[in-house]
Amino acid sequence: MTSYLTDYQSFKTVEEMDMHVEKHMLAHYGEMNETDRALLSLVAQYACKFPGAAHLKVATICHATGKSEATVRRTLRKLEKLLIIKKIPTIRRVSKGYGANILVILPFYDHSSLTVRSEQGNVVIQRTAAIISEKETDISLISKKELLHNTYSTENVRAVNSVDNFYKSKKPTFYQHFKSTVFAMLGTDQQLVSRLYGVYRSLTYRSIQLLPQEQKFYEDIGYRALTISLQAIKKKKIRNLAGYFVGVFEEVYKQKLFEFFQEQEE
Repeated sequence: MTSYLTDYQSFKTVEEMDMHVEKHMLAHYGEMNETDRALLSLVAQYACKFPGAAHLKVATICHATGKSEATVRRTLRKLEKLLIIKKIPTIRRVSKGYGANILVILPFYDHSSLTVRSEQGNVVIQRTAAIISEKETDISLISKKELLHNTYSTENVRAVNSVDNFYKSKKPTFYQHFKSTVFAMLGTDQQLVSRLYGVYRSLTYRSIQLLPQEQKFYEDIGYRALTISLQAIKKKKIRNLAGYFVGVFEEVYKQKLFEFFQEQEE
């Protein structure tokens, strides 16, 4: 019997739970690796009967993911630290020892406008960040090394339009423009679209949350970097297109900021 899980249910429906899981993945895209995302998805699969709550043994997770016990425990601690899940210890009725944890998926709350993580000190383009801080704004790009290590998931970034509520717009959204460009230049490859757009979101998500009025600025940079990257891969062999896209994005970003401050000085 698992009816006790109703006390820990954090969502009313599976659809609501899925939406919050997707928001967590988008918000922490640069901080989560493939194992983190796979484990979170697994918890969500087991948490459908009582949306948001699952009673899972570490051994069950190990068997399902093919990961070691140490890796699973470390990943659970990481997800808890990111405020994505909460572990609730249980006591066995017979032996009175600790049993499997109840894992609760927490609702997503956007804290990016209230606080900027201090551990993001190693930002891309340090000089740019310093200039902007003098203007009393905070535009921190995620570190290139962390991004390249963590963003090559083949998962479909399905939450993009639902999170931003773009489908209601008659004008094509940036994501639709992004997607159609990839399809037009490299053929229908949804995995590639999801991967590249995931990289773009991880580069710009927190900055746009802090400065929503600059969304168009970042979209212009992202689209310019995309077209340059796609044109390049048609001309030469590029082993890692997502990594190449990051490098181009940074160069375009620096160029745009340089032009902006040049205009301010004139």
